[in-house]
Amino acid sequence: MIMDMEKDYNLMVGLRIREIRESMHLSREKFSEKCDISSSFLADVERGKKSLTSKTIYKICSSCNISADYIVLGHKEGFDKDVGIELLNSFNNQQMEHIVNILYEIKKLSS
Repeated sequence: MIMDMEKDYNLMVGLRIREIRESMHLSREKFSEKCDISSSFLADVERGKKSLTSKTIYKICSSCNISADYIVLGHKEGFDKDVGIELLNSFNNQQMEHIVNILYEIKKLSS
């Protein structure tokens, strides 16, 4: 019973890590490099096969500017401006032009 709960917890944490990585548009290799962990370990974490130590959680949170609350508990504390800026910086000029046009349209609708 305890093993099942631990597996479920590891899987939920792994899915949140994967969500963060994908929202940053990073491959496992790039994300693991950014967080100073091995890509094979990251793959196991994302699949719920391995659990994270507090040191690894710290590495991920500090290198990606995210809250440990989300990784550990699943609590989103509103919009994280730093993650949004990092995501915007990952787009090329053509994509940014589209994004800016969309933002102008959203602003018009909310006025």
